[in-house]
Amino acid sequence: MNEKYHPRLLEPKWQKAWEERGLFHARMNTGKPKLYVLEMFPYPSGNLHMGHVRVYVIGDVLARYYRMKGCEVFHPMGWDALGLPAENAAIRDGIHPAKRTRANIESVRRQMKLLGLSLDWEREIATCDSEYYRWNQWFFIKMYERGLVYRRESMANWCTGCQTVLANEQVVDGKCERCSSAVVMRRIPDWALRITAYADELLKDLDKLDLWPERIVTMQRNWIGRSEGCRLTFPVKGEAAEPIEVFTTRADTVYGATYMVLAPEHPAVEKLTTPDMKQQVRQFVDKVTRLD
Repeated sequence: MNEKYHPRLLEPKWQKAWEERGLFHARMNTGKPKLYVLEMFPYPSGNLHMGHVRVYVIGDVLARYYRMKGCEVFHPMGWDALGLPAENAAIRDGIHPAKRTRANIESVRRQMKLLGLSLDWEREIATCDSEYYRWNQWFFIKMYERGLVYRRESMANWCTGCQTVLANEQVVDGKCERCSSAVVMRRIPDWALRITAYADELLKDLDKLDLWPERIVTMQRNWIGRSEGCRLTFPVKGEAAEPIEVFTTRADTVYGATYMVLAPEHPAVEKLTTPDMKQQVRQFVDKVTRLD
C-alpha cells in the first residue's frame, strides 16, 4: 500500500462531520448507562504543550472506550481562566487580562479541535464568565452567612516574584515552582474556611475512596488534620503581656512544663522581646522565614 496519510486533507472533513452530527454531545434520556469523564480544565495562559496533550488524550481514550461500551458519556471542556497564571501571562505580554485570556481560549480550543478530541463543546464553560463565577460568589455569601468563612491574619508563603501567596506544594527548595523567585514567610490578611466544622464527615468519607492511591488519601487525611485535645491558657507576666493559648493532646503532662517556645511568626514574639535583644531576634525570625 503506497498511499500516504494526509491529516490536513482528511481530518477536517471528518471533524466537521462529527460536529454537524453532534456525535459527542451527551444526551439526557437515552436509557444508556451514564458516565462523566473530566480532565482538569487548562489555564488559558499560553499554547498547548505536550503535558496538555498527554492528559487530554488519555481522557479522550477513556471517553471513546466507554462510548464503544454503550455508555452515554459526558465529556466536557472548560477554562480555568482566573488567577495567577492568567495574570502573569497578561503582565508578561503587556495585554489586558480579559483580552489576553479570550485570545488564548480561542487558540487552545482550535488546537484541541485539531487533536480530534471527542469533547462536548456545546457545554463549554470559562470561569471568567459572569454566569459561572456568580455562583462562586453565591456560595461564598452563603458560607459567610453560616459562619463558615471568616477573616484572619496568618503566615503564608509569599513569592517575591509573583507577588502572591503560594501553597506549600508550590514551594520547592525555598523557591516558587513557577518563577523560581525566593519565597518568604509573611503575615497576610485573608479569608479562611472553617473546614474543621466538617472534619469528622470528611475523614469518614475518605474511607469510601477505594480506587484512590493510598498516598493521596493519606495526604488528604493529614491535610484535614483532625486531632482531639484541649486548649490551655498560660498567663504571662507584664502589663502589656497577653495570655498565650496552646493546644495539646496530653493535658495530663502540663504539670511537667518548664518552658515555652513560640513560633517565630507568633505575634507575642515582638511584644515579649526585650529592647536589647530585638535586633538579634528580628535577624533570627527573618532567617527562619526564608527556610523551606
